Amino acid sequence: MKTTVFDLIWKLKRELERQGHEKIDLHRFTHDQEYRRSILLNVDITELPISKPLQQIYTDLLTTDELELIKEVELPQEEPVTPSSNTPETSIEVLNHNNKPIYIISGVIIILLFSLSFMLFDKTTEVQSLAHNTQAPAIKKTVTIESAKAIRDAAAPLIVGQQDPSSIIKNYKNKIQPSQPATKSQASNIAFRIQGSNTIGEVLAPELIKAFYKSQGATDFKLVESHIDVEKNLEVYNQSDRSQRSIPIYAHGSSTGFKALANRKTDLAMASRRIKDKEVKQLTAKYGDLRSKSTEHIIGMDGLAVIINPNNPISDLNTEQLAKIFSGTIKNWKELGGKNQDVAIFARDSNSGTWDSFKSMILKKHGATLSADATRIESSVELSDLVSKTPGAIGFIGLPYVLRAKALAISDDQHGQPIYPTSFTISTEDYPLVRRLYIYEPSTINTQSEAHKFIEFALSKEGQEVVKQAGFISQNVYNIKPMLTDNLPQKYIQTVKNAQRLSLNFRFNSGTFVLDNKAVRDLERVVQFFETNPGQQAMLIGFSDSIGDPLGNQSLSLQRAKAVESALISRGINIKNTIGLGEMAPIASNTTKVGRERNRRVEIWVNSNATTPFNTATR
Repeated sequence: MKTTVFDLIWKLKRELERQGHEKIDLHRFTHDQEYRRSILLNVDITELPISKPLQQIYTDLLTTDELELIKEVELPQEEPVTPSSNTPETSIEVLNHNNKPIYIISGVIIILLFSLSFMLFDKTTEVQSLAHNTQAPAIKKTVTIESAKAIRDAAAPLIVGQQDPSSIIKNYKNKIQPSQPATKSQASNIAFRIQGSNTIGEVLAPELIKAFYKSQGATDFKLVESHIDVEKNLEVYNQSDRSQRSIPIYAHGSSTGFKALANRKTDLAMASRRIKDKEVKQLTAKYGDLRSKSTEHIIGMDGLAVIINPNNPISDLNTEQLAKIFSGTIKNWKELGGKNQDVAIFARDSNSGTWDSFKSMILKKHGATLSADATRIESSVELSDLVSKTPGAIGFIGLPYVLRAKALAISDDQHGQPIYPTSFTISTEDYPLVRRLYIYEPSTINTQSEAHKFIEFALSKEGQEVVKQAGFISQNVYNIKPMLTDNLPQKYIQTVKNAQRLSLNFRFNSGTFVLDNKAVRDLERVVQFFETNPGQQAMLIGFSDSIGDPLGNQSLSLQRAKAVESALISRGINIKNTIGLGEMAPIASNTTKVGRERNRRVEIWVNSNATTPFNTATR
């Protein structure tokens, strides 16, 4: 009985999708060799019902540019096999393909040979393969066309009954490296895997990983692009010990990082929003509490910039106006005092943490949903580029990706003060659309592993400088004299007269006086600031939301400030003054839960001994 190559491919597509594989583009699979390889080398065909006929064309699928889709393939007859001492367990079938003998080995042997082919690295021809790790599922690696040819050459002498699998492996090793045995790093050199947020994975993660390995003595780096824009491999080479490492960076969006953790397909998860309750519940049994201080790491800050076409005269909007624009209620810029020009909406894809943040901070807050006319984009750079080129366009993006577009000042409500996204307003989280950038590290990660040491580097002063260089907001502490506008309470202005503010706010776990994970890390950063800036005096100012009695709120704000004071004093920092200003100087709306939580904060101000002492009248 015979079938065609195309029919086998169709059955393969249907079977993989039935087992949960993402949808396969049939036309692309049959015409795009790179796309076809990336799928085949990430599945085990021996586990498929159609494995035997697939084995007949497996090599052609991997190495042939143009497939003969109408070529017929003989379907094997299922016959009982009588065990014999002269018959090896692994059978090998010989076919005739265009009058050229091709020897086909079993799926298991093919996988073994491909794992050995990782020892080859060709800088000009790259395809995607798998590296297997006993601790984790398969991941993509770089392999060459030459590797595939070597596999065919190594398999050529095999005839049923002549050689066993160990002979195949030995044959292949000698062919690719006759004088040196394969080393561990050559066979499998994956250091760790990281998946998730595109905001982090597109630029920040590669730069942080490069800097980390450079601090470890690495000399050469190569970012290997795949046919999928948001999937890369960072190849790292250390000349001193001749070691080579590979770090796969897949950046399809924050939710995909947690899904990859659930499926054990990544070691670290990147997210541009905090892990959700349902994700915590799903992952706790495998990895421990991912919201604990030891597993949830804020590696930087980012402002969610709202961008428009540079020729648009609009300069600021409030969150309600944004909700109406992105839901399609406002369709023309003239409704906002702008040009008579239709609004063109661009939005990140549904897997993106950027989208999750925008949906939460804008759409959900005002009971709106994204317009069906919105164009969804996976890449941050591509979205920004389209907005800058499209008349009437508006979109949202991470701060480093504003590029040639125009960023708007945003106010929390129609009565609020519009605030531009700047390094300071984002680091203090005063800007309405600020977000934290996370890497989640399972508690199962060894503290001596490269993955854990990378996290420690990212959180260090040196790592935070890399965050800044990559265009995001560093958490390294600095002081600045902010502009105090007349709409601020006079008591507040007099309190901070002649003082400078540090670039952070202390915040707390919801409804408690317990510092959140970022605040705990920031305590150490404040200590470092005072160590490098001796002679500074510190003042802590606590704030509350406006719900409840004003005197009660002032008392609550002072308790928050006292909690920070206690933590700093225990670390050797002398606090000159600690006060509570209650509900004064709100930075967000008190009508929402998120806004109230942002208003419950503690600011830290500094003043040198040579200047006028802090005003203590409001203690």
